[in-house]
Amino acid sequence: MRQGLELAQRGAVTLPEEGEELSAVVRSGNTLYQIDMRLLTCTCADYQKHLQACKHLLAAEIHTGALGLAGHTEEPLNPPAPEPALNTSLPPAAPTTATWPISEAPASLNIKLRVGNMEFMLTMRDVDDLKLQRRATMSLPWLQEILHGCEANLAARQQEAEEERQVQQRSLDEQIAAAVAAAMKAQATASTTGNGARKPPAPPALEPTNDTDPSWCPIHRCKMERRTNERGSWYSHRLPSGRYCKGE
Repeated sequence: MRQGLELAQRGAVTLPEEGEELSAVVRSGNTLYQIDMRLLTCTCADYQKHLQACKHLLAAEIHTGALGLAGHTEEPLNPPAPEPALNTSLPPAAPTTATWPISEAPASLNIKLRVGNMEFMLTMRDVDDLKLQRRATMSLPWLQEILHGCEANLAARQQEAEEERQVQQRSLDEQIAAAVAAAMKAQATASTTGNGARKPPAPPALEPTNDTDPSWCPIHRCKMERRTNERGSWYSHRLPSGRYCKGE
């Protein structure tokens, strides 16, 4: 649109002298491009490839709109003098959409495509129904590509979700199998003996006691060391606090 406006502003659009041709010529660089204002087509490579409005076609529409000719491409650009009206009994023709006294576009088209949970909406507007119909027809290949892209995207997402579900299911099955194997192993370890009776638990080991042993401390239940000096001998052991206990 910006490039088309620049072409129109610098006078690159030329209209033919004979208005019946309904065409225009747009100069871009050193090349002239022929515009068909009735079919809204252009001879440039961009239009031939995409079948969409190019900068040359937009420049021609801006130029004709500036001259007050937009919406009247079905009529000659230089109409002849009107002939005297015939006195007939036919009712007057209904006004075209281009002459409707409304503030919005005279013609509009809404297209909605839904693929899965994805929705695409396209709104097209123009000055009359015929031009809008031609633009919509030229947009069909583009809309088909969008539809195919949405369908491919949906299929890829569904495939990815299914693969993730299968991975989670395998992981859950592996966890269940591991839990069952661990339970069976624990049951086999604690299984009954040959005669069907469980082995009684081993009694706790008793700490050795010797109340008659003078080297045994009955208070802390540990062995004491024998100590001697000039006054005699005795047994004692050192406590964590640093003091000595003689077992008394």
